[in-house]
Amino acid sequence: MAMWSLFLVIHGLQLIAEAANSSSHLSSLEGETGNPLHERSTGLYATVLGGNGMVADGWPGLDQWVQSLEAMFENNKAIMSASCSQWGLPNNSDDETNSIKDAILQVEQSSGVDARFILSIVMQESKGCVRVQTTDNGVINPGLMQSHGGSGSCNRDGNIRNPCPENEIHQMIMDGVEGTSTGPGLKQLIAQEGGSTDAASFYKAARAYNSGAVASSGNLGQGIATHCYASDIANRLLGWSDGPSLCAPNVIGILSAAQWEGKSASACHRTAKTLTFSINSFSHVYSQSSNPVASAFDSPYASGVATTPVVISLGTAACACSNRYFRKEQAFSK
Repeated sequence: MAMWSLFLVIHGLQLIAEAANSSSHLSSLEGETGNPLHERSTGLYATVLGGNGMVADGWPGLDQWVQSLEAMFENNKAIMSASCSQWGLPNNSDDETNSIKDAILQVEQSSGVDARFILSIVMQESKGCVRVQTTDNGVINPGLMQSHGGSGSCNRDGNIRNPCPENEIHQMIMDGVEGTSTGPGLKQLIAQEGGSTDAASFYKAARAYNSGAVASSGNLGQGIATHCYASDIANRLLGWSDGPSLCAPNVIGILSAAQWEGKSASACHRTAKTLTFSINSFSHVYSQSSNPVASAFDSPYASGVATTPVVISLGTAACACSNRYFRKEQAFSK
């Protein structure tokens, strides 16, 4: 017998039986007070967010974002200052990094797009490297925001500019936010997805910025390009600046909701369930050792693959989340 936090992410899941739900809290999983899961560093990836981006489905509201651009920028400043080295390029000078913030604030004023959202896209696309490479996968994507055919860049056609001029940095941000003659920017996409008063519009706009459109299903983890993009952006807006993304690209698309409680990555609503699942040979069984700051979504793809059909009874101390993710903390016979 050993203590395990059991994570099951089940492809082709067949639900065999589910007993009556209990309204009692799962004190064995998460205490009502003093719960270490609710004391995470604000710099860490808070929670994997699946589904359509709606606050009603567990995604963070606008009032839960990092309070200010200043705070968010300070949290990411060290990353920006060292980000170019991953491509063997000269890292940002302090002036160049500060020019990014100035440009974001200026473009926020001219476009009406929230500066925090702009910075989240900058960090997702380039980690704030002013000399980031220009990519071309059918569309040229230059600059800090890897814009759609933009003109702003300090690394195009082998022309690496060091230092990167302030006006060029401003142009990179403009291209990504205001859009270009060949493609929309954040401003147009937010409007397209419902406007800036609805947090879901930002998450949908982020996914569209990455892939050109939200999948027809509405699920932000499905479609082409970077499946974890919207979840990553939401986490950046919550303060993620340290450590890796916990989102698994081959898993995020099967989630139908986030079920996030707003403070930690707790995946459940503390409702006891008795569950028995049949796992076919293509299902994955994931496990992670107990950790006081681990959550139901932390590294759900850590290890293990079921090679034969098995049936596992999770008992009454388990909880189900969107019928996709499951958590168990008790002695488990491996």
